[in-house]
Amino acid sequence: MSGLLQAFVDGLINPFTTPAHLLTLLALALIMASQPQRLAVLFVFALALAAGFLAIVLAVETTPARTVLLAVAAALGAMVAAAWAPKLLAVLFAAIAGAALALDSPPQAVTLAEAYATLVGTAIGACVMLIAVATIPGYANAEWQRLGERILGSWIAASAILVLAVQLR
Repeated sequence: MSGLLQAFVDGLINPFTTPAHLLTLLALALIMASQPQRLAVLFVFALALAAGFLAIVLAVETTPARTVLLAVAAALGAMVAAAWAPKLLAVLFAAIAGAALALDSPPQAVTLAEAYATLVGTAIGACVMLIAVATIPGYANAEWQRLGERILGSWIAASAILVLAVQLR
């Protein structure tokens, strides 16, 4: 593969291969599925993601973005487990998650073009994952399936809290 294509693919799979990103995106997608205005949550996430990438391009200092992502994953997972997701909180956590995910994804590229390709790939991968996962719970009509979503939310929260505890220790 050419350097640009490889950089794009590296960015595209980044949300799927980084545990903090994966937990946060899964929890946010489950919250999005419960919102009647899913596109508003996705739009806020994408705007915050773009703002975070702009901060990377402007060479922002190292941030505690990974810790913030895990805290957001824990909060969102708890909201999924409780089946409680007010629109304002969903939008707020989408904004925080978007910015933190971007700040936690600095490209490891040799050229500027490869760095931009990586950032674009990461943005597309994260948004596609949110859209794809958020559509699945729409098909969960049985009570046991909704219970499964809540169990997944509790696992996400527990996993994020455990990793946070180890990190902060």
